[in-house]
Amino acid sequence: MSDFITFMAAPALGCLVMSFIFTYFGIHVLKRGIVFIDLSMAQLAALGTTVAFALNLEEHSLETLLVSIGFVFIGASFFALVRFMTNRISQEAVIGIVYVVAASLAVIVADRSPRAAEHIQHTLNGSILWISWEGVLQLLTAFTVLGGFLWATRKMFIQCTDQAKLSQPYTRKRGLCDFVFYLALGLAIVACIQTAGIFLIFTLLIVPAACALQLYDSLAKQLWVGTLMSILVSWAGLGLSFAYDLPTGSTLVCAFGITFISILGFCFLLKK
Repeated sequence: MSDFITFMAAPALGCLVMSFIFTYFGIHVLKRGIVFIDLSMAQLAALGTTVAFALNLEEHSLETLLVSIGFVFIGASFFALVRFMTNRISQEAVIGIVYVVAASLAVIVADRSPRAAEHIQHTLNGSILWISWEGVLQLLTAFTVLGGFLWATRKMFIQCTDQAKLSQPYTRKRGLCDFVFYLALGLAIVACIQTAGIFLIFTLLIVPAACALQLYDSLAKQLWVGTLMSILVSWAGLGLSFAYDLPTGSTLVCAFGITFISILGFCFLLKK
């Protein structure tokens, strides 16, 4: 037990911190019907770290952080502006195009390095097991500031999400709201892309929110139940990873997948 606490205390707290923010974003993402926006923004953040990697910048340096933020800012701007440029293709199509182009650019940039395969693998799976207490503190600080901002702007985001569900005309005000939402999501991803990786970030964003939406209609209940579920499943995944010496990130993703299937089955049985 002492070994488990020693190795898993920091990753467990890191998962707890990420669960609060990502469940909130995930609920809005699912209600807006833009499921892959988080995957696309995560890939843009990863492209930023890959460019920094190719420039031989230190992995956790301020320069690397700024490069990732720059790519996320460009992505947020593009996703908000493209709605004014055309309404003949869906937002999901645009998001998918950005994702595959960003992923391909990352491969091209990383290909120049002898450690390219290792870097690509790292951006996909992360290294949550090796997060330090300093990393947890940095993550907690960043998400506390971001959480305060989300609380202050909660009414604006709820209104924009409701408008998206009703397919109302796309106005400049809504475009600005979308830009702020995308940028805030991107900044949250940048804060933990090197720790969690693309796969785990996508899972934390979508699965808890999807489960909560299946169970409750109230936003408050969806948020708290989704967050609690995210924390508990994350900790269960960490426990399985430690007990059976499994890859931590992949084990967490699979644990969430099993949870999602279980919730679907539970809701199906309730309807019968």
